[in-house]
Amino acid sequence: MADEVIEELWRIKDAMAQEHGYDIVRLAAYLQGSQGEEGHRIVDLGALRKAGERGASASSGP
Repeated sequence: MADEVIEELWRIKDAMAQEHGYDIVRLAAYLQGSQGEEGHRIVDLGALRKAGERGASASSGP
């Protein structure tokens, strides 16, 4: 079952890449533009890292 899920994700990824000419800048612009539409949500990894750093420093005690 897990292999089927991974294969489907690869098919979706490959189709999206092809639709945007395998251009990472065009693909990123598309994904950012679709963020918030139709329930799509893109995770900001930079914000997650910063939040993790704040959480780690707050939890590190004396």
